[in-house]
Amino acid sequence: MIDEKFQWKSAYLWIKYYNYKCVHFDKEKSEIWLSNQKKHHIVIFKFGEFTSQELGFTHERLKEHKEDIDAFLSFDVRKYDVYVFNDKNIDVQHFTEHHPIKIKFHHIESRKTFINKIKHPLLKRELTNKDTKSSTYYKQRTLNQNPVEHAMYQFAPITYALIATNVIVWLTILLFLPHRTDLEIINVGALSHFNFVHGEIYRLVSSIFLHLNFEHLLFNMLSLFIFGKIVESLVGRWQMLVIYLFSGIMGNLFSLAFLNDNISLGASGAIFGLLGAIVAMMLISKKFTQKMMLQIIIATLIMAVISLFMNNVNIIAHLGGLFAGGLIVYIGYFYKTFKKGFHILIIVTSVLIIGLLVRIFLIEDVNIYNKIIQKQMNEGHFSEAKHMIRETVKKDYANDETYYLSGFVIAAKNSKAEAIAEWERGLRIFPDSPLLNYQMAIANRSLGDNKSAKKFIKKVLEVDPQNKNAINLKKELDD
Repeated sequence: MIDEKFQWKSAYLWIKYYNYKCVHFDKEKSEIWLSNQKKHHIVIFKFGEFTSQELGFTHERLKEHKEDIDAFLSFDVRKYDVYVFNDKNIDVQHFTEHHPIKIKFHHIESRKTFINKIKHPLLKRELTNKDTKSSTYYKQRTLNQNPVEHAMYQFAPITYALIATNVIVWLTILLFLPHRTDLEIINVGALSHFNFVHGEIYRLVSSIFLHLNFEHLLFNMLSLFIFGKIVESLVGRWQMLVIYLFSGIMGNLFSLAFLNDNISLGASGAIFGLLGAIVAMMLISKKFTQKMMLQIIIATLIMAVISLFMNNVNIIAHLGGLFAGGLIVYIGYFYKTFKKGFHILIIVTSVLIIGLLVRIFLIEDVNIYNKIIQKQMNEGHFSEAKHMIRETVKKDYANDETYYLSGFVIAAKNSKAEAIAEWERGLRIFPDSPLLNYQMAIANRSLGDNKSAKKFIKKVLEVDPQNKNAINLKKELDD
């Protein structure tokens, strides 16, 4: 027997797993209308005692009032599926229609009949399982028209998959990969300007899925759960994924264009992109309510406040992602409604990306590995610094500054003579380095070999005539 709870539960689960929404409820006719605009499809659940004649009236109503129904729903309905929940023997086959619209009636005389028609495994399982929720619970959720709350009810596989991916990556790093030092963080895929301009493009994406502490992961995944479900509910699964990745990548490009000496990681840029997409969709639809606006504003404020208590927040990546999320929604909207505007936005986006890339490759290239080595030295971690120097040389990212720092590490751990040998090794690779030549001048002067010191200072001034330190040291040596 089909009771009222099963009726409303069926409608609610249809909304949850098939991404439909309730557009009409007629209490007198005992009808629930569910729509999917992308599929141009309407599903009608009819409950109660009906005669063939009454079903015939429903069939004719759908055909004769097509224009009115399309106007009410704001899209062209191409197919109806009418599920008649009635335990009596009714022949509905002759109500099938193929032209000008498809109409098909389904007689549901029992729970088992309806469950057997369901193909979605999760929906089928929930219909089969017993629960303690009331009929009112399912009715309220079925009829709820608030987009934010509606999205929270729905099954969002892409959002869940992204959350699962981030958690799996975090656990993998936590359990199996070294991630204590900045060098190790870079090695697992974090983004830095230096690595990007040296060809490691993949970091634009890999860094989006990296979180190196539980608090960072938890905050981002809670935000992704909320905003991801909303966007996935409003635009669809794959569109949501495109918005997420595009926003994350664009946020990283903005970061690289203005920050050349830091390490960036985390899903925040992509998540802010989802927020930007929601704002854009609200502006486009002009259907948002005060309650919905308040919910979005509160969620945004919570994100902003929590961000203030987190270390190394990349504001530029957040703002870049926010802008990108809104931009790609407008690109998609104009593609369907305003081709000229679409082409303009494509050109603007292309110019923006090219401009960001030009700036990324033109700004000063700061060797992030040397910065990490210097940081370890300043903290007195000379063994760590020595290990990082070896890794930098191994990756072929060593420059004259690397050997300069290496000499001081060796001096601290071994001897001054070995440090000088290291600087000489660096000079054989970078003979025109003002940094190494100046250091060799200082070292030779400390040994009393002013002749050699003058030779190195002369080399510095040949390469960099305005080097103040070299000019002052030359005066001292000449005196």
